[in-house]
Amino acid sequence: MVGKTIAILLDGLDYAYIRENQEQLPFFKALYDGGRLGPLASVVPADSIPSWTTIYTGLNPAEHGILESIDYLDFKNKVKGDYSVIRGNTFWDVLGKQGKRVFIFNPFMAYPAWDVNGLMISGPVFEGGEVSANRPELVDFSSLPPIGGMVDHPADREMEAFFRRTMELSQRQFDAFCRYFERDFYDFAFLGITTPDRMQHFLWRYTDPGDRTHPKGGRLADSVREMYQLMEKNVKHIMERYGDSCQVVVFSDHGHGRRCEKVFYINEWLIRQGFIPDRGLKKRAVEYGKNSMFRILDALHIVEPGTKFFKQFAFAHKVKNAEYVFSGRREAVYAPKFDGTNPYGGILLDRSLLPEDASYETLRGEIIRRLLKVEDQGRPVMLWVKKREEIYAGEHVENYPDIVYRMQPEYGVDRGLFGRRLFGINAMHWIISGGHKPEGVIMGSRPDACEVGSVLNLHDYLIRISGGENR
Repeated sequence: MVGKTIAILLDGLDYAYIRENQEQLPFFKALYDGGRLGPLASVVPADSIPSWTTIYTGLNPAEHGILESIDYLDFKNKVKGDYSVIRGNTFWDVLGKQGKRVFIFNPFMAYPAWDVNGLMISGPVFEGGEVSANRPELVDFSSLPPIGGMVDHPADREMEAFFRRTMELSQRQFDAFCRYFERDFYDFAFLGITTPDRMQHFLWRYTDPGDRTHPKGGRLADSVREMYQLMEKNVKHIMERYGDSCQVVVFSDHGHGRRCEKVFYINEWLIRQGFIPDRGLKKRAVEYGKNSMFRILDALHIVEPGTKFFKQFAFAHKVKNAEYVFSGRREAVYAPKFDGTNPYGGILLDRSLLPEDASYETLRGEIIRRLLKVEDQGRPVMLWVKKREEIYAGEHVENYPDIVYRMQPEYGVDRGLFGRRLFGINAMHWIISGGHKPEGVIMGSRPDACEVGSVLNLHDYLIRISGGENR
């Protein structure tokens, strides 16, 4: 079947969550029972920016080179990547050039709007700015809901208002999409909704009784489920309203669940293994003091106000991210900032600094071999450790660290030091308790959607089912 297409990207919707809660999500359950809802693998690492870019362009991250991640704990929260690879190379650009009229609403990172064969409305990427449209004369900007990157960082006391406000915003975005879609004829329409990801990052601990930071009293206990039900209601509405004339495909860029509650001190491990020299006592003392403070704040359940106090000091962000620990000198082996405090991590090897008698591949293989043996309380920590070339091929593969690893989901990377410990607590779990998972979801009116398998295949799939020709 080839015809008019509506494609909807719901950021962070999780396949496992839907399966586990399908009795409370009857429409999603009906799609699953009918073979029209299945898993969708994300990219490595499972982050929104590289995944959306892959979905748009059909290029893997080593080909498009965009590996930036969003640090919700960054005090300025600014994303400054170069997304020029997106413009002109998206599935809607391909379809438009082949004569298909397109309507594109709220495509994350695709900003400002550019000339398309139809209408494109997009919002800024965290940096601030006005909503943009390629044909502004067709858009009533005063009635549009906010779109683009959301920038609010709700505190615990603000969480109810944040949840209510973000749910209302989500509905307004769905309504605006439908309103503009019905004003003209389009062969292809795309809607991006980023709010599910944002809500899960902040609200997860309130809904997960197994989370160590889960509050007493049941406050916001149903918030994540209600968010999924809102997404389900709108997917059902769109499929029923337009199903006679359009095929509908709904997918996510990655999954979502409980964020890591433990951290692996990767640099401490590299020091112990003799791959990098130890740091001076002064830096170790600062790191020990910082992590001891976090443990105390965590035990007293005051991480949020405690970190808010320290944010006022200029050095706070560098200390929090341990950037100063390895500043001032280059190392042959180095743990870069890669994907934040999450299960994916990496190690760089600088060939120019390796001893003359050292082999790059031998050293890389030895680090991989030893990483695979890392255990915590007798349990392996690593799910896999790979050379970057084993993940993807592409001209930008060197944007990846030389070694990439993925840990068990309860562990995240910490580039600091803490005494002689290899593992510690993730105190920031109190603030950001939801984290990305590598398996999202795909569903819709076409049974072959479940055969897509990976976001790597979505670009070509959307073009094919919409009657276009792939490159």
